[in-house]
Amino acid sequence: MQAEPSAGKRMDVVIVYGGKEFIIELKIWKGQKRHFDGQKQLLGYMEKRGAEKGYLLTFDFRQKKEQRMEWIGLEGKMIFEVQV
Repeated sequence: MQAEPSAGKRMDVVIVYGGKEFIIELKIWKGQKRHFDGQKQLLGYMEKRGAEKGYLLTFDFRQKKEQRMEWIGLEGKMIFEVQV
């Protein structure tokens, strides 16, 4: 399946399984502002596809990193964030 562009960009990963779409955005940690920008980018893709849930996977290569997994609510949508 080819992803539709959003502001000239393409979604990183869209998995279609059991008739459902799972939209996944992949990022490398480059600070809190860039992280927030990634959330907004994912929200844009979710809006375009009519999805209520999305997934943000952030790779953090810093020595002292905080690994986490959590659901967050943002603009009426749910994002499952994983930081590794």
